[in-house]
Amino acid sequence: MQAPEAIALFEKTVEKHLSLKSEQTRCENEGEYILQRGDKTELYVDIWQPTETSQWQYFDRDNIAGIFQIVAPICRYPVEEHVGTFMEELAHLNFHLFSASFIANAEQKVVSIQFKRVLEGLNETEIIEPIEAVGYYAENLKEYLAEKYHVEKI
Repeated sequence: MQAPEAIALFEKTVEKHLSLKSEQTRCENEGEYILQRGDKTELYVDIWQPTETSQWQYFDRDNIAGIFQIVAPICRYPVEEHVGTFMEELAHLNFHLFSASFIANAEQKVVSIQFKRVLEGLNETEIIEPIEAVGYYAENLKEYLAEKYHVEKI
């Protein structure tokens, strides 16, 4: 599936399942969206076609895969003395998550929940389920981590 086809499918799916028109979610660049979950959780959606191969594409290296990604920033790192325990807990929690995982940006010291897949085979279910999963986990685990580690919520 090419990016323009995936973008059209995404917009149709979001309107059908979340009653959001593309004008409400679209960002400045094509294939970029922000979805609001609750009052304080934002999900950043990106649909794009890379132009160069990536060392991370382990399959069919001759055909560069298009990407569908959802990222929801949830909190900042805790104070330095708790980072090890915090990261260990995130790794443990990853075991339990469906259609989502924790990611850590060491440069910005931000933790997010992410879903990422190739565009090939993308369908309504493969769009709406990860949106729901990432949003659900971001909302709930943001509160849990803030309470347990006194981290700043995003």
